[in-house]
Amino acid sequence: MNSSGDVPAPHTLRDYALLADGERGALVGPRGDLVWMCAPAWDSEAVFAALIGGPGWYTVAPAEPFVHGGYYEQGGLIWRSRWITTGGIVECREALALPGDPHRLTVLRRVMAVDGDARVGVRLHPAAGFGRRPLNEPHRDEEGRWTGRAGELHLRFTGAPGAGPADPDHPGLGAELRLAAGTHHDLVLEISDLPLPAPEPADRLWRATESGWAARVPDLRGALGVRDARHAYAVLSGMTGPGGGTVAAATTSLPERAEQGRNYDYRYVWIRDQAYIGQSAAATGPYELLDGSVRFVTERLIEHGPGLAPAYAATGGPVPDQRTLDLPGYPGGFDVVGNRVNRQFQLDVFGEVLLLIAAGARHDRVSAPRPGAPRSSPPTPSRPATGTGTPGSGNCTRPAGRTAG
Repeated sequence: MNSSGDVPAPHTLRDYALLADGERGALVGPRGDLVWMCAPAWDSEAVFAALIGGPGWYTVAPAEPFVHGGYYEQGGLIWRSRWITTGGIVECREALALPGDPHRLTVLRRVMAVDGDARVGVRLHPAAGFGRRPLNEPHRDEEGRWTGRAGELHLRFTGAPGAGPADPDHPGLGAELRLAAGTHHDLVLEISDLPLPAPEPADRLWRATESGWAARVPDLRGALGVRDARHAYAVLSGMTGPGGGTVAAATTSLPERAEQGRNYDYRYVWIRDQAYIGQSAAATGPYELLDGSVRFVTERLIEHGPGLAPAYAATGGPVPDQRTLDLPGYPGGFDVVGNRVNRQFQLDVFGEVLLLIAAGARHDRVSAPRPGAPRSSPPTPSRPATGTGTPGSGNCTRPAGRTAG
């Protein structure tokens, strides 16, 4: 049990739910604590970094004692946090709004008093730059919407007109919502690296998000374990950007093994993983993920040829050098961003690329790079070392089976 006013404590990694819209991802804990999200892109600096010990979180949870649960709605990454309180049942429907925008993200949270009246605490403590730039001078307009800045990011928070300063040690906003049984209340958080456009009603944002997931995720009726297959497809789709690249994970610095030094930044696209994704999509259909994989990989191959790097940013640019953040890190982990893979060479990726292109060719889905495709700078390894992809080499993929990390 927990109160929404507390600084979020870490949970076991498997207890976090992933929200994603293709441009970035967020992690929500079982106590309604959104503790990880980079903005505006996968490899941007985090605006919520509590997962690795930094400032920055956004909590929505009952204001009375509760036990927690939750589940994904079928066919997408819309999560429902569910809490049994001493007075009833409260749920929170949560998603990153679709379609994803490269400059603006929208966090949708719909609180529902399922059984009995509900009191729900809200704590919003954004801190851009991995916690270095907290919310600055929030202002409430005549419509009750809050606006402010966190570093260079513009924020707008709708749905809590009665909010006020929540904690003198952590600049942000706090509020308590009171819902009658059977009612719901919408909270909308928008973050952008550009000035924000006019706000949209929450109902419209939810409809667009529901329609977006319905269009993205096929029924996969011929697959074994249809529900699991559809969820896996939704995860891959949510982690795939408009350029076709699928990031290996939404996070950084989560330990593969506690205190073993394997705490790499996986918010990038590994060419070998991308080839596997495309080959899987070619075997099962439909072919949107195959098309994206072929496009992303061939554009990198045409540009860099024999200098093909093992990994790239989702935009096709180079992976930045590794550095530390001076944060405590997730328990058993560290605070590393960037990846040494940018200075490595992996010969085996070329074989996987050939298999990917062959799979695409069998379905007549290989073509010239799209006009105007972004051109990235070629990697500049100082002295390339052959990588094997084994854990601990700095170029391995995320541990298998871990959705959130």
